Amino acid sequence: MKKVVVLFVALILFAVFLGGCFPQQGQRTSQVQQKAVASSQTVPVRRGRIADTVSELGTLEPLSKVSIIAEESGKVAEVLVREGESVEKGQVLLRLDTEDLEITRSQILAQLKSAQVDLEELLSGPTEVELRSKEAQYTEALLAYEEAKKTLARNERLFASGAISQEELEASRNEVTKREKALAVAKAELEETKRKPKKEDVERVKARIEEIEASLRSVERRIAKAEIRSPLKGIVLEVNVEEGDFVSSGTSASGGTTPVVVADLSTMKVDVPVNEVDIPRVRIGQTARITLDAFPGKTFEGQVVAVAYQGKTSENVVTYDTTVHLANPDNLLRAGMTANVEIIIQEKENALLVPASAVKEEGQRTFVFVKNAQGQPERRAVVLGIRNDAFVEVMEGLQEGEEVFVTPPEGAGVSPSSTSGGAQGNVRIRVGPAPQGPPPGR
Repeated sequence: MKKVVVLFVALILFAVFLGGCFPQQGQRTSQVQQKAVASSQTVPVRRGRIADTVSELGTLEPLSKVSIIAEESGKVAEVLVREGESVEKGQVLLRLDTEDLEITRSQILAQLKSAQVDLEELLSGPTEVELRSKEAQYTEALLAYEEAKKTLARNERLFASGAISQEELEASRNEVTKREKALAVAKAELEETKRKPKKEDVERVKARIEEIEASLRSVERRIAKAEIRSPLKGIVLEVNVEEGDFVSSGTSASGGTTPVVVADLSTMKVDVPVNEVDIPRVRIGQTARITLDAFPGKTFEGQVVAVAYQGKTSENVVTYDTTVHLANPDNLLRAGMTANVEIIIQEKENALLVPASAVKEEGQRTFVFVKNAQGQPERRAVVLGIRNDAFVEVMEGLQEGEEVFVTPPEGAGVSPSSTSGGAQGNVRIRVGPAPQGPPPGR
């Protein structure tokens, strides 16, 4: 009987002991959980702008850039512009020495004038004075010929009577022959003076004039090309020659450089290499935002105008050149500046946003932990929209102002295999502030 009583008392004491221990253990567990919840960061669900973007680096270049080379060889006589100077289309940038060409042109002009005079005389015919002179010469030659014939006839009679010698008779005969030839020449000159110019003679002189004029045009073109002009309105980027330097036609100046480089900076372009993972989402016409180290805090807007279909491989990475154009009305942007280009794939204002790190995924399920009325994490399924590295748009499952845990406290029921549902692997741009809250609109 004593053994039964002792055993009963022992059981009662053991029960009392257990009753005292379990409440303390439960209290310690509750305290740990409360500390874990208190140490977990929460942020309110807010509205703001979110964008899914692709970001790459590139270099600004002018849309129109011309390396001007000389079309005529020669020594530089004048350099009329400086780097950074604004120029108009057609403005002279530099001049080459044209002294030898000017001498050649003067010689050709003299030849042309002589040929034109010849043609004019040929077409105009003889003057009245020239005609009367030729007629007088013919008449004089005719009279002299008739007089010589009369003298010969008289001398033949005298020779027959023995009054003159054989030598005197022969002299008379020679005089007739001489006068006859002179008459023939005078007659031919008179007829030539009266006759209209032959067609072939006129064509021959005209052909000579055309040949001379072609030579004149050639040398004048060479003189004109000695003035190197700007083919467009823009800014002088480079001047690589000085007075006295020699340049060759169709090539660069001595030293292997282009004499002058001019660019139109009113529109700039930047080519960026887009990763093959991102390129299917990039389209012509998409908006791009460009930031530059030279203008911190300032954003320039551009547009995608070309997407290459031929990829380039470097270090086992395939990229596709994508061209973005942006306006530069005040010429703030300069060639060679490094540009960070954000191509906007999709964008939304007034979206309901949570930090990307707050979103968890298990299989096909997506959820967040919401702070309930008791301050405890409550798992809630959500439907997501646009994502980027920093924030996620919540389409369904949350209300503005609710608080979500950025990092769920220990014991909140998150599987070790759960992953953050925020950033997609091909999105590189952070939009908005740090994860303490949703981003303000830019």
